[in-house]
Amino acid sequence: MLREITIRQMHFDDIDNVYALEVRFFPNPWPRSFFEHDLVAKKTIAFIVECEKEVVGYSLASCNDGKFHITNIAVTKECQRKGIGTELMHRLERIALDRDCTYAYLEVRTDNTAAIKMYENLGYAISHRQRLYYINGDDAYVMNKELR
Repeated sequence: MLREITIRQMHFDDIDNVYALEVRFFPNPWPRSFFEHDLVAKKTIAFIVECEKEVVGYSLASCNDGKFHITNIAVTKECQRKGIGTELMHRLERIALDRDCTYAYLEVRTDNTAAIKMYENLGYAISHRQRLYYINGDDAYVMNKELR
């Protein structure tokens, strides 16, 4: 059973923990420099999920010209299916709306059925397949949603 779940803004000193999870979660992890760059960008929205003071998830997104791009979201296997990913998405979308973003989109691996289902439950729809999107040659679905 999960206890003491906290979702808070990501800070620069969180990057070590976030990057350790990124490498664990993804076959083609973002370079550490991407996280560093995003955290100093003014348009970035970034959250950390902690359970009993251990980082168990994170999310990054940005708003540009009315478009909200969810660039990275992850929750440890042990903490999945507990509503944490959904709560992260809701928080991101609320901030996007506050920043006058009306359209949201993201990319997801075509074989990540759990994430696809969560996004569909949140109102996202697959718009198209992006061939060879990931460094290892995997395809991605681009999913989108009107926020207003």
